[in-house]
Amino acid sequence: MTTTTTTTAMYSPSCSLHNLPSEILWNIISFFSLEQLSHARLVSKKLRHFCDHPSHWKHLRLVPPQQHYQQEQDNPNNKSGIVLWQLNDLERILKPHLNIIRSIQIWGVRDNIVRYLLQHCPHLNDLTICGWTTLSNHAFKIPSSSSSSTPKKLALRRLELIGTDQQPNYAAIDARTLGDLLIQCPNLSELMLGCQVHIHAKTLIKELKKRKQQSNNSNEDNENYLSSSSSSPIQLRSLKLATRRTWSQRHVAELLDLCPQLERVCLFLAAAKGLDLKKEKDARQEMHQLMMSNNNKLQEVSLEPNSDGEEGDPNDGVDMATDMIILRSTSSSSS
Repeated sequence: MTTTTTTTAMYSPSCSLHNLPSEILWNIISFFSLEQLSHARLVSKKLRHFCDHPSHWKHLRLVPPQQHYQQEQDNPNNKSGIVLWQLNDLERILKPHLNIIRSIQIWGVRDNIVRYLLQHCPHLNDLTICGWTTLSNHAFKIPSSSSSSTPKKLALRRLELIGTDQQPNYAAIDARTLGDLLIQCPNLSELMLGCQVHIHAKTLIKELKKRKQQSNNSNEDNENYLSSSSSSPIQLRSLKLATRRTWSQRHVAELLDLCPQLERVCLFLAAAKGLDLKKEKDARQEMHQLMMSNNNKLQEVSLEPNSDGEEGDPNDGVDMATDMIILRSTSSSSS
C-alpha cells in the first residue's frame, strides 16, 4: 500500500510540469532544441502555447537530428562525414511554423531541402546553406503557382552558400539559373557563393540582358514569361563569388551597368575550398572573415560601368590576376 501511495503522489497533478509558474516553464523550454520543441508541443495545449511562440521560430539554426549522426558514423560508405537532412524530418519540425520563419542557417542539405525551404517559407528573407553532397540547378528551380504561369516571387534578401573542406563542395549552378534567381528574388541585395561554382561571366551578362529586354518589351510581348517579375530593376547590392576564371574588369563593369543598385563585386578563389563545418560555430562569420583576411592580396578598383564594348573585345576573356574587390565609382552612381 505504501508503494502505491508513493507512486500516485509522484504522478499527481500537484507535481505536474504544467503547474509550474509560467516564468519557470518558459525558462525550461528556452533550452529546448527545435526538434525537442516540435515534440513537446504535442504534449498539451499549454506546452504548445509556449513551444509555438514566434521567438523560437523566426531565426533558425538547423542541424540534422541527432539520430542521423549515429547512423552516418556507423555507415562505412560515408567518407565525407557530412550528415544530411531527410525531408520528412524537416517537414515535421517546420510545417506548423512556416509563416513565422524569417532566417535560416542550415547544415547538410540536398536539392529537395533547399527547394522546400524556398517554396514553403513565404517570408524567408535570409538563407545560409552550409555543406552538401550534391547541389544543382534543381535546388533553385521553384515551380510556378497553380493559378499562374509566372514563376513565384521569393522574399529572399540574402542568400549564402558555404561549402565544406571535407569533400568537393561544387555547386552546379549555371549562369542561366543565377539569372533566373536574381529576377525571381526582386529584393535580393546580398549574394555570396562561397563554394566551388562556375558562373561564366559572359553568359550571365547575356542572360541578364535578355531579361532586361523582355522587361522593356513586356507590353508588346504576348508571352508573359518573367514580364511581371522583371518590371522592377535587380536590387542586388553585393555579389561575392569564389571564382574568377572567366571574369575580367570589363565583365564586372557590364554587370554594374545591368544592376543599378550593385555597389560591390568580390571575387575570391580562396573561399572555394570551404570550411570545416564540424569546428566552425558560425560558418557565415568564418566565411566572411576568410574572404576579407588577405587584405594584401586584394585590390580595390573603381570602375565606370560601360556596356558598349564589342563582342570581340580582346579583354573579354582576361582572368582576374588576383582576388579582387570591385567597387562602383562614386561619379557613376551619382549620375
